[in-house]
Amino acid sequence: MMKEIYLDNAATTKPLEELKEVYTAYAADGWQNPSALYASATRVQKQIDEAKETLLHAFGAQGHKCFFTSCGSESANTVILRGAKQKKDMHYVCGGAEHPCVEESFKFLQNAGCGVTFVKTNKNGVVPPEAVAEAVTENTALVSVMHVNNETGAKNDVERIAALVKAKNPQTMFHSDGVQAFCKERLQNTSNIDYYTVSAHKLHAHKGTGAVFYKDHAPLKPYILGGGQENGLRSGTQNTLGILAFAAAADYFGKNVAPGHFKLLRNAFLDECRNIPDVTILSPENEADACAHIVNISVLGVNGETLLHTLEAAGVYISTGSACSSKKGKSRIAAALGLTQEEAAGAVRISFSPFNTEEEAVFAAREIAKNAAVLRKFMRK
Repeated sequence: MMKEIYLDNAATTKPLEELKEVYTAYAADGWQNPSALYASATRVQKQIDEAKETLLHAFGAQGHKCFFTSCGSESANTVILRGAKQKKDMHYVCGGAEHPCVEESFKFLQNAGCGVTFVKTNKNGVVPPEAVAEAVTENTALVSVMHVNNETGAKNDVERIAALVKAKNPQTMFHSDGVQAFCKERLQNTSNIDYYTVSAHKLHAHKGTGAVFYKDHAPLKPYILGGGQENGLRSGTQNTLGILAFAAAADYFGKNVAPGHFKLLRNAFLDECRNIPDVTILSPENEADACAHIVNISVLGVNGETLLHTLEAAGVYISTGSACSSKKGKSRIAAALGLTQEEAAGAVRISFSPFNTEEEAVFAAREIAKNAAVLRKFMRK
């Protein structure tokens, strides 16, 4: 039987084997509604509270609280549309090449009559901190810059950006989409980050669970109204199983994933890719500007989707970009980086997990080389 090599972990991840214990405990005695008042239900609420502490510790919280949502998109929408000051004369700043859940939220505000500045990335897909600070005015309510780009792996210095924003206007709130970064890129100073949004299924836990880390002083109104769960910030019965699995996954990453593992895989993969003719590395090559678990390359003269399917036949699973944007048929990243039509057409994304090996990374690169050579013969006829 052919071994499958899954390298699309930026889209979603396989749940940890260790979570089976969480499932078993939940089914046996953790299924009660945490809002109920009897003892077994209050025990469940206590577990949820403990899960929040685990996640906040993994984030490096400095005066932050946490509430749970259904996903990263809901989390970002809540912060952008229900956080900061909500007045028509307020101004907003959005980083270039953000995830659609962020970009579309700011476009919604723009269409509603608010002033929004979209800061362009540099040629490596990184948002320049000084450019963000320059865009901030006395009326800027919120700035949002993602921590790690979900398509290129470009890493923004959100700690520095947040500090510059606060120096320019202490009243401006700062948000970072941390979905691709959480537990993989450690922050040293979170004191200037007012909101940070995360998702469980990027971390080998369940789909259907997200969270917002927020400063106690940060303005925030509920996006979903109802029974007042999560301290009134997100109504609806909590997804206890998803929450406990999320916390267990964060704990696993902190204790078991070696800091240099992803770097080893990235280097092995890119070393092989540099031997392939006409391949452009779209991810930043400078380690300071790139995470190690997401790599984007363009195989010139080859259609990325066609390459994806030929690799699938060999048991290697990659993507052409964000799964969230695949239905729209276009990449905002291509526009942000100023890619040529040929570069955009040949772009593919490889994203690693803690369970991928160096041998798998090398094998995938060699399969790309082999299949590219065959496909180019047909493409260039």
